[in-house]
Amino acid sequence: MDDLLADVSDLPDRIEPRLPLLTEPEAYQLVEVLQHFGTMDHDWGAQARHFAAELAARVPSHDM
Repeated sequence: MDDLLADVSDLPDRIEPRLPLLTEPEAYQLVEVLQHFGTMDHDWGAQARHFAAELAARVPSHDM
């Protein structure tokens, strides 16, 4: 997993600094990605389900 986080060469250059928190649309998108990976039956799927639920509990309700 460290390799995935270390390779940021494909990310666009940013002029402005990143926000310390996710925006609501970013949080909703991340929940959707985690829910998708949570459908897989392996350890990563279980972790994705866990973090999808944790993140969903922390962002305002949104109809997905």
